[in-house]
Amino acid sequence: MMYKGQFEGKRDETKARPARRKAHHTGRLTAMVIATALLLALAISGTVAWLTTKDKPITNTFNPSKVACEVTETFNSTTGVKSSVNVKNTGDIDAYIRVKLVTYRTNEKGQHIGGTAEIPAFTPGAGWVAYNGYYYYTKPVAPNAQPEKALIDSIELKASYDDADGGKQAIDVMAEAIQSVPAKAVGEAWGVTISEGSVTAYSGT
Repeated sequence: MMYKGQFEGKRDETKARPARRKAHHTGRLTAMVIATALLLALAISGTVAWLTTKDKPITNTFNPSKVACEVTETFNSTTGVKSSVNVKNTGDIDAYIRVKLVTYRTNEKGQHIGGTAEIPAFTPGAGWVAYNGYYYYTKPVAPNAQPEKALIDSIELKASYDDADGGKQAIDVMAEAIQSVPAKAVGEAWGVTISEGSVTAYSGT
């Protein structure tokens, strides 16, 4: 009975050895599988990151040009003389300029009153052309510049009227500016075609 037990014990020990080897090989295989999976995961995650990378958006800012003007003049309230009447381009692009003169009567408080008034005769400066109630300067005016010659060198306003309405004369200088190019912009806005020394009706072409 003792011999049989010892023999059976040896048989069991012999059978257990392959099981330990199998477990050892299985562990190594599992480690390799895990390592391979990690490498694949890293490769995939790197690929996904590359595919989803985005550059910062580029913002294009558009700054529109400005067209503006202001009247410059000298007025002597004692003599009633208005002189050096001109217009400055206060915008940031070349522009054409036109002026409309409006005259009326005022009382001593500067308030408008009835009665008629007429613009005193004067000769426009070189480059200015009268057309349909406006005076056009027929050359483009650069930013922060003004026409080479003033529209009005000097005129004297009527100090008083002897008729029933009375009062004295006032003149408003009303200026406008428009971009000089394209010519179509001038034609559609003002209804004229401007060339140096000439103003004609805009033909639409």
